[in-house]
Parts: sequence; structure tokens; C-alpha cells
Amino acid sequence: FILGIVTVGAGWFLLAPGMGAGWAASRTPNPMLVRALNLVSHTVFALGLFSTALAIR
Repeated sequence: FILGIVTVGAGWFLLAPGMGAGWAASRTPNPMLVRALNLVSHTVFALGLFSTALAIR
């Protein structure tokens, strides 16, 4: 879980500024929505990976 949060932070503090969106998407029209969607999408992806691993085993 901690590693997942770190990867979201890397996107906020490396990728978003590199694309012109500012630190943690602060220059977007609704930065809190962007941040929440980043967390939700990473969580859904992690749950998909976990459930697939359980199904394969």
C-alpha cells in the first residue's frame, strides 16, 4: 500500500509538473478532483492485480 502511495506521489510531483499541470495538479481547474481520481485509479488497478493473482494461484 505504501509503495502505491509513493507512485501516486511521483506522478504528482514529477509527472504533473513536467506536463505543465503544476505540483500535484495545482494548475488544473479542479486539482482536488484530479488528486482523488489518481488515488482511486491506482487503488482499482491494485485491486485488479491482487484479484488476478488470487485467481491464477
